[in-house]
Amino acid sequence: MPIVDEALLRHLYAYDRTLPLRPTSEPEVLMDPRTALPVPGLERERVTFGSTHDETVLATITKPATGGPFRVVILQHGSTPLGRHTMTTPTPAIPEPQAVRWAKTGLMVVSVDAYGFGSREGADNRGRLTPTRPDLMFRTRDARIQAVQDLMRTVDYLLTRHDVRGGSIGYHGVSMGCRLGVPFIALDHRIRAVSLFVGGSGPYSRFVTEGTEFAVLGDAERMIHALTDPITFAPMTGHVPKFVVNGTKDVLVGLEPGQKLQAAFAEPKTLRWFDGGHAESPLALIEEAREFLAGHLTNGVSEWRVAES
Repeated sequence: MPIVDEALLRHLYAYDRTLPLRPTSEPEVLMDPRTALPVPGLERERVTFGSTHDETVLATITKPATGGPFRVVILQHGSTPLGRHTMTTPTPAIPEPQAVRWAKTGLMVVSVDAYGFGSREGADNRGRLTPTRPDLMFRTRDARIQAVQDLMRTVDYLLTRHDVRGGSIGYHGVSMGCRLGVPFIALDHRIRAVSLFVGGSGPYSRFVTEGTEFAVLGDAERMIHALTDPITFAPMTGHVPKFVVNGTKDVLVGLEPGQKLQAAFAEPKTLRWFDGGHAESPLALIEEAREFLAGHLTNGVSEWRVAES
């Protein structure tokens, strides 16, 4: 893999923080499908705000109905067309999704639709990890960088809210949310604690060019990997405590890619393994991650506050 200078990485992901946010907010009723009644003690908003390249980010905020300012955790979903709803929307099968459970403990939970997913899915299937489509590698490069910048803009937006404790913002990413989250936390020091589930660095996240009509793009593929893969950014995370979880039977990511990324993270880090596959993270570990985040966010102070734009 090509060696990329940190200054180049920071330049590539940098953006104009003075870009107008133009935020919107609409209240939503958070319903319990078991009772067909609103969930007591919580409230929910659907918000949008501007990002780079004229993109608009959509997120759902779930928080206690009273109190504040709150400690905040940004949730980033994996590669699913359902986007933020996988972690946010109650269903008969999952009446208390992660955002609801965590908000009940006193956190503000911000579930973001990643670029190309959920409400932001396009007809061209942008954002998907498609190793057999090397013709899409440059689009994928741009989509990954956009998604990281969207997370940075999420922090920009949160710091305009008076119900947010500015020095107590954390991040929780699953699968693709780990892939996007590692560059995000490496480059944005406003994040104070992190939990990352079922991520890795291996062939599953590469484009296959050898033996194809795109073999001439082999060098470009290696450079895209170096510029966007979490393995590049993991050593740059020494400023933030991390809770990192992988499954020993994860056939999507693989055992070795998970081990490789865990080893690459700078200290401080807490590493966990569970006996299961990619979509089988135990609830006990998810709740341990919440406790880890909440504990590290407890002493944050309101800083980096910015004016709404």
